[in-house]
Amino acid sequence: RLYEGDDAPTDVFCDLVRSSKTDPRILGEPGMRRLLPWMKGDNKDFLMVISDPRPKSVELRRMMKSMQNSLPASITSRTIVVTSDSALENFKYMKKNDITSFDLYSDEKREWMREYTALGEKRWAMCVFIVASGRVQRIVRELDVDI
Repeated sequence: RLYEGDDAPTDVFCDLVRSSKTDPRILGEPGMRRLLPWMKGDNKDFLMVISDPRPKSVELRRMMKSMQNSLPASITSRTIVVTSDSALENFKYMKKNDITSFDLYSDEKREWMREYTALGEKRWAMCVFIVASGRVQRIVRELDVDI
């Protein structure tokens, strides 16, 4: 189980697929290095990762719309969303709902979610991870978007 203060697993980011209609690509090591602030030498910056293992999660989709409309660009530009949906499914959702403030990544095999222990013990639920300086700074498991 991953806890706050633990080293942030990085290699698992390489297998995420960026959502795109024409060219969904596995992030790979170069993409992972561009995505993670501390890999670029910026130890003061952070990345917020929101994940939900449920296919076509209504809660996650509602939260993405709300975040895009209410959070400043300084936060959304440092935010990614990891879903179990395919890259094409994510792209269609982003296009239909004009989601442009942050990127969606596909983790169909839920390997990233397993590594970050984001699958939940009793049920699958949304989680938020804030990673910075190579460490997990904050974890919110079983996030309730209605609070």
